[in-house]
Amino acid sequence: MEEMIRWFGPCFGAAMVIYWLYRYHSEKTNDQDKMMVSTRDSMADNESTNKYGDMTTQQMLERVMKNVGCHINMCKENDGEFHITYQGEHFTIAYSEGNHFIVIYDIAWYSAELDDIDNLSIVRQAVNLCNQQNSSTVLYTIDKENNCVNVHTRQNVVFGSYIPDLDEYFRSRLEDSFRQHHNFFRCLETSRKEQYV
Repeated sequence: MEEMIRWFGPCFGAAMVIYWLYRYHSEKTNDQDKMMVSTRDSMADNESTNKYGDMTTQQMLERVMKNVGCHINMCKENDGEFHITYQGEHFTIAYSEGNHFIVIYDIAWYSAELDDIDNLSIVRQAVNLCNQQNSSTVLYTIDKENNCVNVHTRQNVVFGSYIPDLDEYFRSRLEDSFRQHHNFFRCLETSRKEQYV
């Protein structure tokens, strides 16, 4: 028994050393694995952000617009403008090199006759309601030549290679204009109901 106790002490000590070495090695391996995953994730983030890094604003816009399925026409008359078609809607994109903002215009997507004073009042109310509810600005202009009021959408949008997933971000800005169309028609209907109650 005494001899067994003498052997038990060193064996137990050796087992403890092996256990702690195994545990230390496992934790170190887990830390290295976590570090590799973290490094890989940050490299992927940088890749998606930096795929536009060395481009001019014009080149970035052209690439992004093609990626989201826009039909592009360069504006010959005005430098710093694109005319695009996205899902059947016509947009104008205004930009300038070195500026962190672009402006997205959705021009004349609704018209009303100037002679219909009641309807004109309702359009104005709907425009004001829309501007309280969305990030895109809805505005109207008077076209005396065609005797109508045209409703437009305008967005000032941050734009640069530092934006993660720039393609999806740009697509969401274009689609915000469609949301504003829907919002406008809903506000128009609400204003009509209020006026005729």
